[in-house]
Amino acid sequence: MIDTEKIWDIDDIKMADRAAGRYFFEQSSMRFFRSRIGNTVYQGPGGIYFITSEQFVGSQETAPRKFTVRRFIPDPVDIRTVSDFNNLTRSQAHTIAKRLAKGLQP
Repeated sequence: MIDTEKIWDIDDIKMADRAAGRYFFEQSSMRFFRSRIGNTVYQGPGGIYFITSEQFVGSQETAPRKFTVRRFIPDPVDIRTVSDFNNLTRSQAHTIAKRLAKGLQP
């Protein structure tokens, strides 16, 4: 059973995901999407949120790095995308995650 009153950090989220047999943070997937995981976790009455960034690299173009807001659900463990995938600036992503954690609209 996962403690839903816990104050989560990104390492806790990664361990919970792995312990649940999930693969969100699997190295090969992260490498494919050129994903990075932010260290900041926003937690409040609206839920638990963190930021990822991805960068598309094609044969003739490299897109700018963009950001995505993710929601971590501890029980049962799940990670959901709650913003447009790979479509935000860093500042927009952090603003949205903070508001969602507070239970506010983005």
